[in-house]
Amino acid sequence: MLIEKIIEIDAPIDLVWNKISNLADIQNWTKTVIESHFHTEKHRGIGAGRTCDVKGFGTLVENVIEWNENESFRLSLEGLPFFIDEASGGWRLEAIGENRTRATTFIDVTTRFWPLGVLMEKFALGPQFSKTIVGAQGEFKAYVEKLV
Repeated sequence: MLIEKIIEIDAPIDLVWNKISNLADIQNWTKTVIESHFHTEKHRGIGAGRTCDVKGFGTLVENVIEWNENESFRLSLEGLPFFIDEASGGWRLEAIGENRTRATTFIDVTTRFWPLGVLMEKFALGPQFSKTIVGAQGEFKAYVEKLV
């Protein structure tokens, strides 16, 4: 199950990238993450990783598995419920003007226990992840646009 949501941010792409690629900064722009810190010595690029304390969920461990400087990154997601086989998510950015950036947030989830997993994707996980992404995008947009 792949979920993608797009938002446009009234800020130059270099500012947006600077903020979104600072992985441990997530606690400063979304109320969903109570605390975030690096669990690796590396803070940028493939091999960097963060641990997040997520409100109402618990601990989520994320490690960078793809990194295209100034464009995109993908994180593996660990610590999800047992019925999720694997998951990853991230951001892609595209300049659509001197002071405007299109940001795509995505999550890709594979569940276990077919056909139950497919039903969970459609009726529980999909709607919840969509809501979470849209909320986080709105918070990030407000955070960045205050800096312009």
